[in-house]
Amino acid sequence: MPLGHHALLAVPQTTDGGHVSTSRFVRGDVLPTPFETPSSGGYSRLQPGRSFHSLRRVALGYVIDGERYGNIAQMPPREGFDDLVMLTASPSLEFAWTAVTFPRDGYVWFALRDPRVLRQTILWMSNHGRHYPPWNGRYGPVLGVEDVTAFFHYGLAESARSNALTRRGIPTTVMLRKNRPTAVHYIMGVAPIPRDFGPVEEIRRDADGITLRSKRGAAVCARLDVDFLQTGTVAS
Repeated sequence: MPLGHHALLAVPQTTDGGHVSTSRFVRGDVLPTPFETPSSGGYSRLQPGRSFHSLRRVALGYVIDGERYGNIAQMPPREGFDDLVMLTASPSLEFAWTAVTFPRDGYVWFALRDPRVLRQTILWMSNHGRHYPPWNGRYGPVLGVEDVTAFFHYGLAESARSNALTRRGIPTTVMLRKNRPTAVHYIMGVAPIPRDFGPVEEIRRDADGITLRSKRGAAVCARLDVDFLQTGTVAS
């Protein structure tokens, strides 16, 4: 089965609404097929099927205001579009993480996982890009952070059969066994940050939990049990 978590974060509709950061990923991929099409009442801006190595440089499907690449680390997403990408974490990490800082509201949201249990992170960026029911152009700006073992959002059949990731040796399903319970251990949390904290550069284990350090050198701590993550079921 493919499986995962699906957090939805409301993003302030301001120029500096939020900053997305992640641990090291081995590949980033835009959805292979168009996420939205104008004929169906939806609009996307990223080039389908393109791979990338930085959230700050993702190929656009067409030139917008002279730009050929988009920065999906900066929130909110461009208004009028919905897009979806997937990041495959390095399985060598002790734990994988995603963090979103919200400078105006003074906090950082973070999620931690075992990358051998939840292999990928799907980022669904929605900002009034869907004009068909039930969205009707009203939804956004919202960031979906979906930590999964799956082949994008396509579902069971596409994740279970051979696909672009499994052909590279990357699992997109978890094997369920009747004689062994499946455990998916996951941690979400928030921590206060100063207004000038900026994007998260790294998250490290410390004596009481984790330390989140920003690109500007500031640091905040969160008390939690990192070892909890390593007691789940390994994807295969």
